[in-house]
Amino acid sequence: MEARTISVAKTTSARQVGAAARYLRLSVVAAGAIAATHAVAQDVDQARQQFVTSCGVCHTAEPDAPHRQGPNLFGIFGRKAAQTATFKYSEALAKADIVWDEPTLDRWMEDAAAMQPGTIMSYRQRDPEKRKLILQYLKTLQP
Repeated sequence: MEARTISVAKTTSARQVGAAARYLRLSVVAAGAIAATHAVAQDVDQARQQFVTSCGVCHTAEPDAPHRQGPNLFGIFGRKAAQTATFKYSEALAKADIVWDEPTLDRWMEDAAAMQPGTIMSYRQRDPEKRKLILQYLKTLQP
């Protein structure tokens, strides 16, 4: 009888250890997911701050926000250049056959005048890391 009791106790103990191990693994996965979410939020905040610093004087980036010297950039990814009806674009940009994607916007921010001669955007962001942050932020601005 005693051997049976010991056997049950060992089985119960093994089950408890297994359950504890599964719980620990789930806890580690959950903690990792929380940390990753926090890191993404920090990255987006850093990217938004770079946008405000580099682009915010001339551009807004919120739905229905008014234009400034440049057009509102909310939802720019995938949009054809110079298609915001309520903004007056330069003739050069209005005639351009550009669809805004990551490589195009990256080149544009680096040197818009070289990419599309005759455009009126004079700002140039030479730092590829800053452009990368701005692009990261603009990607989050989809309707």
